[in-house]
Amino acid sequence: MTLFLFAAAAGFTLAAVITDNKAMLYVGLGIWAVGVLSALWLWTGPRRQGFRTPEAARAAAEAGNPRAIRALAMDALSTGDDARAERLLLVAIDHGDVDSMWELGRLVERRDGIDASDGWYRMAAENGHFAARRYLKRRDLLED
Repeated sequence: MTLFLFAAAAGFTLAAVITDNKAMLYVGLGIWAVGVLSALWLWTGPRRQGFRTPEAARAAAEAGNPRAIRALAMDALSTGDDARAERLLLVAIDHGDVDSMWELGRLVERRDGIDASDGWYRMAAENGHFAARRYLKRRDLLED
């Protein structure tokens, strides 16, 4: 996609210079800007994701990174190890990870029912978790 944007920008810019068309030049410059932003987005992608390997996540979790702890918990959930996932989510919550509150609510809801999970959803909502707030509002359990 980024290469296409750069090719289109070059084409528009070259055509604008040849034809002395300012509107086409502005379009070309706009496409250049979008291409550069797209390239930056792609370049910073691995940094946004955080953990490229399970070993990197484990190392970060041992250092106390709550996102890494949550990532390991989600891995445990995907393998069906709910008890381990719950333990890890509780550790991440102790480190202040709001997303872990939401995920623990989902785990408890699946295991024990919707009423048992309300406390975790409420905790996540009170700490600013957008999806938890919407979920509780939809169930008329949260006021504005």
